[in-house]
Amino acid sequence: MDRLPSASAFILKVAAIVGMTCNHVANVFGGALPGGAMVALYALGGLTFPIMAYLLCEGYRHTSSVLRYAERLGVFAAISQVPYSLLFGATGNVLITLLIGLGMLWALDRMRSRALCALAMLAGLVVSSLCDWGVIGPVMILLFWHLHDRPRGVALAMLVPLLAFGLPALSWVISETTPLSLGVLGYYTIGFGLATVLMLNYNGRRGRPMKWFFYVYYPAHLMVLWALTQIV
Repeated sequence: MDRLPSASAFILKVAAIVGMTCNHVANVFGGALPGGAMVALYALGGLTFPIMAYLLCEGYRHTSSVLRYAERLGVFAAISQVPYSLLFGATGNVLITLLIGLGMLWALDRMRSRALCALAMLAGLVVSSLCDWGVIGPVMILLFWHLHDRPRGVALAMLVPLLAFGLPALSWVISETTPLSLGVLGYYTIGFGLATVLMLNYNGRRGRPMKWFFYVYYPAHLMVLWALTQIV
């Protein structure tokens, strides 16, 4: 079988944006959608966070300034929090989760004191428990970082969230087969599977630059979805 075409960072970002949009549409309007559409949207939604976490590690590895990288994440996390809270309540949005993960990578890389580093890791996990993806978000980032150089390291890193969420989702489907339970199972199987394939075929190239588009798109699409809830 021929190897799949390689994927640049641009392709990964497009896939993450598509998956994120599908997931948020499913979460906001899923009850009004046909069952098959809900399942498909949730399944595609599983593409998003693994790719975002993986690209954060790539960004940290290649950035010329971790401080500027953190500033960008922080500014757009703050901007995004208002529409995110309007849609999903008082939890931190995913950019905050990524910012925490970035801080944990920096702490592991720069802190000489193991005690201080351990405290930084603990603090990051505690704060992330209040954000989108909870504790597992930074854990996935750390797994991608530490397993990067191992053969099929991406697949190994993806085993943790797959087992942590996929098995309960399968149990839910067995006990109660509904479009929502099938969609959640698709999120952690189909979505995660597609994300893993894309990341395994990442070629290390940036491709077409779209850094600012991604940052702007996140709060913009949340605001559009909230505005639609006021109209529909």
